[in-house]
Amino acid sequence: MKDISRMRMPRRVALKTIGLAGAAALAAPAAGFAQAPAVRRRVSLSYWTWSDNPGHQKMLTDVVELFNKSQEFITVQLDAGSRTMEVRQKLLVAYAAGAAPDVAGVVQTNVQEYFDTGVMSPVDSYFSKWDQKDDYFPNVVEFMHSKPGQPVLYMPARILPYVLFYRADWFDEAKLAPPKTYDEFVEAARRLTKPGERAGVAIRGVDYYAVQPIEPIWGSAGVQFVDAKGNVDFDSPAAIAVTEKFVGMFTKDKSTQPTAVNDGYPQIFSLMERGRAAMWLYGVHAHPQLMAALGDRIQAVPTPNVGPRNCMLSNPEGDFITTNCKEKDAAWEFLQYLGSSKAVPITGQGRGYMPVRKSLSADPSVQNNRFFKVATAAAANWWTPPFAAKGWAVYQDRIAPYWQQVLREEITPKQWNQQGAKFLRGEV
Repeated sequence: MKDISRMRMPRRVALKTIGLAGAAALAAPAAGFAQAPAVRRRVSLSYWTWSDNPGHQKMLTDVVELFNKSQEFITVQLDAGSRTMEVRQKLLVAYAAGAAPDVAGVVQTNVQEYFDTGVMSPVDSYFSKWDQKDDYFPNVVEFMHSKPGQPVLYMPARILPYVLFYRADWFDEAKLAPPKTYDEFVEAARRLTKPGERAGVAIRGVDYYAVQPIEPIWGSAGVQFVDAKGNVDFDSPAAIAVTEKFVGMFTKDKSTQPTAVNDGYPQIFSLMERGRAAMWLYGVHAHPQLMAALGDRIQAVPTPNVGPRNCMLSNPEGDFITTNCKEKDAAWEFLQYLGSSKAVPITGQGRGYMPVRKSLSADPSVQNNRFFKVATAAAANWWTPPFAAKGWAVYQDRIAPYWQQVLREEITPKQWNQQGAKFLRGEV
């Protein structure tokens, strides 16, 4: 049997990768430090991760300071001044130059890429002996392997399910039920639109994350993107049909905001907060800010589905030890802390994310949150597209400009899907 942990690309190959980058059981063990720390000498670790905004950065700073004060031997130096894709690019460049940090943050989207590139050092030897390993939800442990047969690669600390946020007051006024199917979603967007006043749905035109919320809709239509044998169906009639309806909300129904082509995350948030859009497909982490602005008027349901299967996009995120790290015992001790009851309520629930551990999910901050309840009720449908597929990183890095082209009607939805399929097949 091959030792998967030794299958690595040379460092020079990592530089080429940059060219692709556009930038419950209450009886479970308590989620803390159950095992005695192994490190009993002075150790310094560098930790690179991202922050979405100053508030998020403050949470990370607080957690690292708490860890540093919790013991006398390990000191962690935090670098959290960049966004997600910027950290990815910086990390791969640093690894290629032999200067990667000891620990880095990661979203499930990039786990397999980091492992294949060689920057990620599996934690299986630590996790398999850990007395708290059974506290993680089984489907989360599957994510930790990335692919069947691989070792445990990283330690997720939280998960981000995607839901459909909607204005309950406007749905009541229109005598509409929250949409369950994709067709109901498209129709609701059309009926709730008031030209010049509000859009039926807010959509994004900028970067890869513009298309990420649509992925579970493609999944519910039976689209696999890339199957286990490497076959790509992203240019299938079922995939194209989903794209046509979504793009049609902008080009034909005019049920989105007119500025969608150039709108990104800040613009969409502003639309929702100011009452200029009735629906938004996004992660549950948006709910604290939306609740502050809209109160009970903002509610959520699962992403609408095409077929009988519902797919709830759910991206775990956490941290990993790099192959550059020479103090892996200390790094593992830090990873344990980041996933503990001391840290997760700050970087998880404090940011609108859900825990990935059974014991932490029993906390009232999760049980009494209506948005978390929607996501928890659909936990059996937590789903990700095939992030580990060979062509996924290329697709993710290069599809964004084509999305703006299809919204501008410079290419057709069919051509857009065909381009995405080329990326997934490695034909470019």
